[in-house]
Amino acid sequence: MRIIVCLLLGALGLASATHAQPRKESLILQTITKGAPAQFPAELFLPAAGAGPFPAMVIHHGSGGISNEREYAYAREFIAIGVAAIVIDSFTPRGVKSTVRDQSAVTGLEFLSDAMAALKAAVAHPALDPKRIGITGFSKGGTSSLYSSLEAQARRFAPNGPRFALHVPFYPACGNHYRAVAGTAAPVLILMGQNDTYVGTAPCLELAEHMRAAGVKVETVIYPGAGHGFDAGRPYNISDGENYSRCVYTEQPDGGWIERSSGITTHGAGGKPIEGAGAKALAACRSYGVSGGMEAKAKAESLTALLNAVKTELRP
Repeated sequence: MRIIVCLLLGALGLASATHAQPRKESLILQTITKGAPAQFPAELFLPAAGAGPFPAMVIHHGSGGISNEREYAYAREFIAIGVAAIVIDSFTPRGVKSTVRDQSAVTGLEFLSDAMAALKAAVAHPALDPKRIGITGFSKGGTSSLYSSLEAQARRFAPNGPRFALHVPFYPACGNHYRAVAGTAAPVLILMGQNDTYVGTAPCLELAEHMRAAGVKVETVIYPGAGHGFDAGRPYNISDGENYSRCVYTEQPDGGWIERSSGITTHGAGGKPIEGAGAKALAACRSYGVSGGMEAKAKAESLTALLNAVKTELRP
């Protein structure tokens, strides 16, 4: 027991002899992997004081996995204002350490499934308020944080609810432009870096405009001089990392899909995949080389924006 407690306090960085510690529990997520049902654990951190029900934020990591500098750091911030934190690990249960060099190792669909599974587990927990559950995420996790705000995508995994009350994606990939972009009624705040060469900003700005036209309350913030991962971590440059910033897939009126930069139709009418077309389009639009790293001003300003949104929408 002593070892378990020390590990928890070390992860959260909250060890203190004079202050009560947050409570940790495990949630079981009913999700999918490789198209099959799966059960994965997630970490739930409850504020030390009070019996709840607490608002909560789901925290979804990016292609590099969970870190103390990002996911657990945000958990600390949420706990400090009386908001529970749910940290998802989409990699370890699948035997994956990173998707930087192979984004197909854990798909975007699996990430979205994990995010919605965390929401369903959260609303069933007696210490959490089912009407005040939000989500934030980073890069790949930012993408699940964003697309879970689209009603058609949320409905894939939760046909009759529940829905998140807030979405705050950090530097997500916005490469899938669906025709159905009506929202779930929750507000969306997209935080991006001006110099992001990993996922870019233009696809997200375009998608946000389509969402606004469909009635979604969506705000975009671009931080000058900031690149990908501006909120945590040392600068990095990975020459063989997969870069999808030029890959934008647009859904057609008949349900087909076209990759915009190559002009290749990857799916025919009704969304039926065309054999070999997806790989051909990916080979044409994908490049290699990813970089990013912390930018102090953007980190501070984005944290303020995140916490303000949480306080406004989840009312801790």
